[in-house]
Amino acid sequence: MSTLFSPVNVLAMVPFAAALAWRIYQVVRAPTLPNWSVTACIAGFAAAFLLQQTVISDAVDDVFGLGAARVANNALLACGVSALILFFLGSALGPVRRYRRVVVELVPLAAAIVLMIVAMSVTPPELRGAALGPETIHDNGVALFYLGAGLYLIYALLACTAWIVRYLRVADRNLRIGLRLGAVGLASAAVGSIFRALYIVVAWAFGPVVKILLLLGVPFVVLGGALFLAGVTYPGVRARLSALRRRRRHRHEHQALAPLWTVLVSAFPSIVLRTPPRERFSPRSVHRVYYRRVIEIRDGLVQLSPYLDANFGEVVASDPGAAAAALKTALRRHADGEESDGRAKQVLPAGADDIESDVRPLLALSAAMGT
Repeated sequence: MSTLFSPVNVLAMVPFAAALAWRIYQVVRAPTLPNWSVTACIAGFAAAFLLQQTVISDAVDDVFGLGAARVANNALLACGVSALILFFLGSALGPVRRYRRVVVELVPLAAAIVLMIVAMSVTPPELRGAALGPETIHDNGVALFYLGAGLYLIYALLACTAWIVRYLRVADRNLRIGLRLGAVGLASAAVGSIFRALYIVVAWAFGPVVKILLLLGVPFVVLGGALFLAGVTYPGVRARLSALRRRRRHRHEHQALAPLWTVLVSAFPSIVLRTPPRERFSPRSVHRVYYRRVIEIRDGLVQLSPYLDANFGEVVASDPGAAAAALKTALRRHADGEESDGRAKQVLPAGADDIESDVRPLLALSAAMGT
């Protein structure tokens, strides 16, 4: 039975899938070079992870020949990190310099991939696709393959880390946590790659196999990959959690405004705005219904304002109970058809600069109306 869906693999694939889904959503919303680059980066890492699974690597080797899966795996890793470099180039440079640097960055990537293909082709058939270890390290083809792949990863990982550190100075506060996690992750992966490169150089050039260098590299690479994924997904997770909190608050406040809204709609049915059918099932319908209710309440208060005192807005802010009593009296006078002074008045505290600021006194007034 394949181990592709073992608990460990599934646990590792979940963050890849979540990060890739979030980035695809971002690309659909804004298909810019930076968004495409990060999406390609995560897709490359995810595909490389899948190619490490025996059931998939064996299938690739059966179709394309021994060692093909190993070449594809390392090429995808290199392309993933290269795409991350392109993200920073696309974000930091102007159009002219950006495309020149893209061409420059593609040269070492292409050279590394060509070197891996050549090294695999000169490797004895029985060693092609074999993992790096004491039994394979002294073969020239194996050593050249892993050293070429490792050196490019070291360069690209350190370059991305430097870009992130530079970008941290001007990044939004909410983005810095994700960037720091990503920088630490990439630096950790670079350290692991350096340990592996030292293992290859020492064994290939001088003969002794220092296994501790290879063993030290593994936890750094694994930890680095996990931290990088955490850094990439952190802004999206934070944004989703913030959106959920905002939606829950709007739903609660929509219900809390019901007592005030009900009495005003009873007095002025025309204030109710029409709801397009397509909006009723929209993910943003909670926010639209909430803002519509606030607007309807404000319209109702404005229509009732000729029956209210001139200082009603100040009373709402200082004494919601007294404002509720004044509002009930005004509603009763309006229902009885009494004469008003005909002048519209300030119905909310002065100084509110957005609709969210208007809601606070309305919530207090609605609570007072309900009691």
